[in-house]
Amino acid sequence: MSKFKVIQLPVGGFDHNFSYIIYAVSNGDTAIVDPCGDVDMIKNALREFPRFQPRYILITHGHQDHVSGLSAVKKWFEAPVMAHSRSGCGVKTPLSDRQQLQFGNGFIEAIFTPGHSPDSITFRLSDDSAIFTGDTLFIDWIGYCDAPTMFNTLQNIICPLPGSNIVYSGHDYGHEPFASLETEKTRNPYLAAKDFVVFKEALKNL
Repeated sequence: MSKFKVIQLPVGGFDHNFSYIIYAVSNGDTAIVDPCGDVDMIKNALREFPRFQPRYILITHGHQDHVSGLSAVKKWFEAPVMAHSRSGCGVKTPLSDRQQLQFGNGFIEAIFTPGHSPDSITFRLSDDSAIFTGDTLFIDWIGYCDAPTMFNTLQNIICPLPGSNIVYSGHDYGHEPFASLETEKTRNPYLAAKDFVVFKEALKNL
């Protein structure tokens, strides 16, 4: 059983956005990922954890559709905003690649995954139960991207991660809201494309 609980929230936003709540069972540490869209939905979902302790607001990348609710959420969820230095979110202490943020009796790892944007970060739970991929990796798809950078990210950073991780992306674009990375490695044509020429050809279908 995972050390963490995840709530996936279809907050709407600009285009079927997801926000997330991560909760550490051991001590109530709580993080919100990409606060956007209907922020009241996020606030109401926190009632499932009446003893939650605000720990982090995690930003996968600084595009407006992922941070549209940031100012509102900060008023009632007092936690530091953790993001890339290029996110434009005005973070006091920007994240570094592979930085581990203490969380419960484990950690959340910030993995730089550029391609969709230079500031893209994938957040991985320390027990390899989940990754939060923003617009880097969707179920069945990927985000619009710089092709060489994204190909490198997918093949050399995302693919080596354990397949046990559930992929929680930034938008509800796939035929299901989430899936294991192991499944996506075989089913997602952009992860399955091991040759850059094949990958570029697949991009024509985005």
